[in-house]
Amino acid sequence: MKNKYYIATLSATVLTCAMAHAGDTLATAPTASSPTSAGFNPSLGVSGGSNELTLSVPGNVSDTEDTTGFNLVGGFDLSHGFSVDGSFEKTYGSFGALGGPSPDFSFTDVRLLLNYTHELEQGFSLVGGIGYGYLGLDLAGFTVSSEGLLAEIGINYHSGQFFGGLQYNHLFSMHSSGLPFGGPGALPGEDVGAIEAFVGYQINENVAATLSVETQVVGDSALEKDLGIALGLLYSF
Repeated sequence: MKNKYYIATLSATVLTCAMAHAGDTLATAPTASSPTSAGFNPSLGVSGGSNELTLSVPGNVSDTEDTTGFNLVGGFDLSHGFSVDGSFEKTYGSFGALGGPSPDFSFTDVRLLLNYTHELEQGFSLVGGIGYGYLGLDLAGFTVSSEGLLAEIGINYHSGQFFGGLQYNHLFSMHSSGLPFGGPGALPGEDVGAIEAFVGYQINENVAATLSVETQVVGDSALEKDLGIALGLLYSF
């Protein structure tokens, strides 16, 4: 998994430096409205991104490609610190080192979580959640997938118009399907974990700009997200 620990450490360092310039109040993640605030407070967001994905198939064939795609996020508050948050990511590309014509592919990442936020002092808050996760790959007409229990834990920060966070999500694979041509599937039935750092700026009362960086750090799955960068807008109603 190319440079995964370097990228994760760099993301955390960049996030810490960004937070050091921000002051002290409550955190809110760009994937949902603040679950500690009163009311329903729904939010919707969209981002465009670039991913570096590596696919390894039987025969020691490996190919790393840059891809582009989009991510839709949304959420709403419940009460007593709870919220529901979800995301749908789709990315497209082609692998050129697999022999023959370069096969086109699409990759799907779906997350649905029930989160709980515990406020700390000086603008920090701890966030944890549990829910459903799905990873799917459509490659050359074959569809492989892995789905199961998704857990997430992180820390958020907010100060004035700036906010950010660092979170880790872990997919406990409960069901998977593999490629039909022998060897391990592109998404085998093993756990997959990723770390994500994000920062944001509240443009006005309703609209915020967000930037996130993500990399897979757990699971030697045949398809790995080495690096994902997304820039988007979040609208809070």
